[in-house]
Amino acid sequence: MAIKDLYSFPTLLKVIGQLPPPSTYILDTFFQDGESFETETVEIQTMKGNKPIAPYVSELQPGKVIQRTGFTAKQYKPALIKPARPITAIDLKVRAAGENLINPDQPEVRARKLLAKDIIDLRDTITRRLVQQAAELMFTGKVTQVGEGVSQVIDYDFTNIVTLSGTDLWSDPNSDPIGFLASQRKVVMDGNAPTPNIVLADYDAAVALMRHPKILKLAENRGVDVGTIDTTLLPDGVTYHGRLRDVGLDVYSYTGTYTNDAGQEVPFIPAGTIAIMSTRDKFTFHYGANVIMDPRSEQFVRVMGKITPQSWVTVEPAQRWLQMLSRPLPVPANVAGWVVAKVL
Repeated sequence: MAIKDLYSFPTLLKVIGQLPPPSTYILDTFFQDGESFETETVEIQTMKGNKPIAPYVSELQPGKVIQRTGFTAKQYKPALIKPARPITAIDLKVRAAGENLINPDQPEVRARKLLAKDIIDLRDTITRRLVQQAAELMFTGKVTQVGEGVSQVIDYDFTNIVTLSGTDLWSDPNSDPIGFLASQRKVVMDGNAPTPNIVLADYDAAVALMRHPKILKLAENRGVDVGTIDTTLLPDGVTYHGRLRDVGLDVYSYTGTYTNDAGQEVPFIPAGTIAIMSTRDKFTFHYGANVIMDPRSEQFVRVMGKITPQSWVTVEPAQRWLQMLSRPLPVPANVAGWVVAKVL
């Protein structure tokens, strides 16, 4: 393959598709890929209505009409994610880490190595944004998209948010975590969602739960299973704390963080917060299309898919640009399908 072919759109698209994404617990456990739309706008359909039961009718009477269950459709335009990075003449003059001092790489070799590294780096920034959107949706019911020329909040009208206070906080030995989990588990079941089987928490909330006097009392009567999962198989930042048999919930914590636009380290799961949910009722990521200029035909084209890579050069100053475009939108399967609680 010629060197110039490395930067062509088809080649870049193929490379992006072959790169494995970073291991991310939230995406792998609670999300699945949805539809790649042909337009920048994504349509979300929400079913409404009850679950009708077949009526009893005399054999002498005609059949009774069952009304169709309708749905509401809303259209959203996901904000564009567009990380970019240039390769400059200065980058090609600087010796990279691990490069031989006696026989340094030629500029064209350094350019190819930088391209490979930049593809991975930019792909990782998009993946971290996906995890951030996923965690925000899970713990607030909203997706906030704010940036240069962009300011929108996609609100799914999620209402199952509880804030404990006083003696109900899990830091109080007189609180009743099992009773609270049982009641909120039933809230999800009453919402016609799959039965919850997991508590996802920040580390402090999970520790407060498993060390609560009433939980320790249950452990004495084998009402709590601890250490039943091989922790070596868990992703980084994930801890399995045990299973609460009485409510059928496994307790996990996740300590992953990301660096926000202000340069601050922010946890994906808010401090002292838990989510009661089901691993069977997965959220979905849909993707809007991206409109780019095809360098071969010099025509605008619409590209469907998760990530659209681009590369071009500027003569003065001498630079090779790499850019990636994506329009992700996380969507809940059932807006009543999980509960979020501030317990500390």
